[in-house]
Amino acid sequence: MLKVAVQVLAERGYDRTRFSDVAEAAGVAVSTLQFYFGSRDDMLIEALHESTEEEVRAMEQAAASGANPWERIRHLLDRGLAPLPVETWRMLLEFWYVAARDAELREHSVILQQRYRQPFIDAIKEGVELGHFQTEEDPEDLATVILAILDGMLIPRVCEHPYFKDDRVRAVAIAHTASLLGIKEATQ
Repeated sequence: MLKVAVQVLAERGYDRTRFSDVAEAAGVAVSTLQFYFGSRDDMLIEALHESTEEEVRAMEQAAASGANPWERIRHLLDRGLAPLPVETWRMLLEFWYVAARDAELREHSVILQQRYRQPFIDAIKEGVELGHFQTEEDPEDLATVILAILDGMLIPRVCEHPYFKDDRVRAVAIAHTASLLGIKEATQ
């Protein structure tokens, strides 16, 4: 039922998703959803928790797959730029939209964002320590800028703007990240 709630929420948006929409899609009675979740908001908040947690786990896995700091950063960028289904991007956008107004989700967003940022911060710190990255900038500030680049791409993706070209955007994001880190020649 939670996965169905995520799908309906991605399709309809937070403000327009009702118990009856999710019940119909799941093939259950509204009372069943009420029993499991309590309120509509509780169901939607749990759906938002689930979908964002999934994305953070994917980023953590991407970070674990790199052999050196630059490779880990590239894997993280690739995950952040992956041509995922538009529903995934919609859920992230819905999460930030609701978190701006809901104290519980805002608190959860701080925790999630730190987990999302940490692999970038760790790779940057290690790259600096090993001499792979030539920068005097604070690793946390660099992670903030890199993630702002990725976060800023949500809108053209969700709105399916025709100018957004995955391969070209990826190349620019990698080149600029390499420049931020002081890498002279970064292979793509």
